[in-house]
Amino acid sequence: MMKFRQIEAFRCLMVAGTSIGAARKMNITQPAISRLVSDLEDSLGFRLFNRSKGRLEPTTAGVRFYRAVEENFLGLERLTQVASNIRNDAPEGISVACLFVLSTTLMPLVLKEFFKYHPDVPVTVDTCNGPEILVRLQDMKVDMAIALDFPAFAGVEIEKILKVNVMCAMPEGHHLSSRELIYPSDLDGEDMIGWVPIISQNYEKERQSLVDAGSVPRNVVKTHTSHTRYAMVANGLGLSIVEPFAAKIWKTNGVVVRPFAGNISYEYVLAYPGGGIRSELMHDFRDAVMKVAKEYDFGFDARAEADAD
Repeated sequence: MMKFRQIEAFRCLMVAGTSIGAARKMNITQPAISRLVSDLEDSLGFRLFNRSKGRLEPTTAGVRFYRAVEENFLGLERLTQVASNIRNDAPEGISVACLFVLSTTLMPLVLKEFFKYHPDVPVTVDTCNGPEILVRLQDMKVDMAIALDFPAFAGVEIEKILKVNVMCAMPEGHHLSSRELIYPSDLDGEDMIGWVPIISQNYEKERQSLVDAGSVPRNVVKTHTSHTRYAMVANGLGLSIVEPFAAKIWKTNGVVVRPFAGNISYEYVLAYPGGGIRSELMHDFRDAVMKVAKEYDFGFDARAEADAD
């Protein structure tokens, strides 16, 4: 059976790169490191390292196992930090998972609002994509998250923040920039920056709007982050259907944004690990998010009408 000390030795060896370095990190001898890792390999039934000419090279299985170890150690290190804060009477911190584009647009404003009342409380912002956010919430590795709305998910509770319409972004001087409204049919034959379909929550909505209009653009680039799409547009590589949060940032970099008549809107939510007790700090952070979301200046009318009950 695996023992914690063996896992710790394996992780230190992967991080340090040498048994000497791992031994120093754990304050034990080099032979002790080798013995712990060897015993772990016996318990697992597969090799973690190839040993050649005195060097240790992680096997493919070792790398796969390390990823799982690291995920669990992150949770353990968070518990260790919490315990240290309690012991030293340090302020409680908050950990928030957040989509990449929101971490550079909405989140700084949320933090400014939150720090008005809690200037000494540390906040960790974990930027990641939608699927990764769900995993962090389920594993209780973050206190809350700001993300695109998603279907009911075991172990996760959500609270809606706001709903926005998508826009169409294009380089300055593009022939469609004189239009007040861009229709899906306008994109027929145009170079487009699209979503990577496997991981995008938005790909199907965009694809269907174009299919319904009989519009067939040329997908010259596909990516999965909003800022990357804007950057491609800024460099003249094509047009893109985009969320509106980052439009102000990219307006100064040669990107023109127009409303898109594809009847597509995105809803953003606050999400929490299910069944958890929320501290006063979390309630205050939630209030800061709601205030900023309500007052956020897109630079144009981007808010979608709420669905009728």
